[in-house]
Amino acid sequence: MQYVKMIRFHHDGFTCGSPNVNKERKPVFINREIHNLFHTCQSVYTTEMILPPDGEKKWDGCFCYLEEYTLSATGIRNIGFLPRESVIWVRNISHMGKDTPYFDRSIHPLVEEGTGDGRNIVTDTWVKMSVVDALERTRLWKEKNVTLPDWLTECYLVEPQVKSLIYPSANEKIMEFWLSKN
Repeated sequence: MQYVKMIRFHHDGFTCGSPNVNKERKPVFINREIHNLFHTCQSVYTTEMILPPDGEKKWDGCFCYLEEYTLSATGIRNIGFLPRESVIWVRNISHMGKDTPYFDRSIHPLVEEGTGDGRNIVTDTWVKMSVVDALERTRLWKEKNVTLPDWLTECYLVEPQVKSLIYPSANEKIMEFWLSKN
């Protein structure tokens, strides 16, 4: 089994809590998985948009970064390893940039799609994506851009995924520190 590196900057490590904690806006999760990285600006039914209520434990988890984080960060850097075949929540933004989300219109199931006035999805939305596709999205971004924005590698792991993380030993942490650019 192959693993990918998850990075979290927090003094308490990979601790789980509500996704609404410490967020300026409450995140909205779109219950769809991205299979084609080039299929953007899609519509989604409002019934597929989830705004987790505070206290609903099934949404507990933590925000972290997949494989790399190039911006300077404060706080303690924690590393965990997640199976490569996992599906994670990532920002609803394609490798083409912030103006090109995977989903940009929500429609009501009882209203015809053509009756809307265009883009109406809130900004802090998240979609499901395989780790393999998320890594490919990062690679595609790097082909045309120099800097790596934090939204590109940011992801949300739910508590069962956090509990399944494998943590490096002290020797592995030292080696990772010396070998890693991140």
